Amino acid sequence: MIALGTWLLAIGLCDLLRATRDTITTRHRLLLVALGLCLLLFAGTWLGLPVRGWTTVGVTWVVGLVGWLVCSSAALDAGSGQHARWRAAAFAALLGPGLLLALLGDAVSLTPGLPGLVDDSLLGRLGAETGLVLAGAVLFQISTANIAVRLLLDAVGVPAVTNEKKLKGGRVLGPMERLFIVGLGLAGSLGAAAVVVAAKALLRYPELQRT
Repeated sequence: MIALGTWLLAIGLCDLLRATRDTITTRHRLLLVALGLCLLLFAGTWLGLPVRGWTTVGVTWVVGLVGWLVCSSAALDAGSGQHARWRAAAFAALLGPGLLLALLGDAVSLTPGLPGLVDDSLLGRLGAETGLVLAGAVLFQISTANIAVRLLLDAVGVPAVTNEKKLKGGRVLGPMERLFIVGLGLAGSLGAAAVVVAAKALLRYPELQRT
C-alpha cells in the first residue's frame, strides 16, 4: 500500500493548490504537473525504488498523476469542449492506476526510512509506511475528493447553482465529513461511520426529491 499512499500524497498536494478554483490556466496546469513529477521522483528515490519498480510503479505513478491533473482540470474548464470525455478520462486516470498500484505495491520492495529525530514522535511510532499511507488518504479527502465530487455532480447533470462555486462552506464541510468518516473507520467504528452516512443521506433526501 505504500506505493498507493505515495501516489495519493503527490496528487493530494497538487490538488490542494487548486482546490478553491475549478478553472486554471494552462501555465498553472503545467506547473502542477511539474510539481507532481518532482514529488514522485523524490519519493521514489527516498523509498529506494529499484529499476524494476521504476518501470512498473514509477510509470503508473506518472501516467495516473498527469492524466488526473490534466483531464480533471480540462473537464472543469468551461472554455474546453468535450467535457464528458475529459471527465471519463479523469476518472479512468484516478481509478485505474489506483487499483493497479494497490496490486503492484506489494510486488516491489520499498524500504522507507525516517531520521532518528522523529523516533519519539507520532510519526516515529506509526512508522514511515503507515504515516505515508495515512497522509495520502487525508490529503485525498481534503483536496482531491472535492474535485472528484464536482466532476461526478457534473456527470449526473447537477450543475453548480448560482454562486455555489464562490461559497467556501461546502468545500470545507465536505472534507471535514469525509475525514470524520475515515477516522471512524480507522478506529474500527464502522457502525458509527454507517450511521453518519445514513444521517447525511436523510438530511439530503428533500433535496434529492426536488432534483
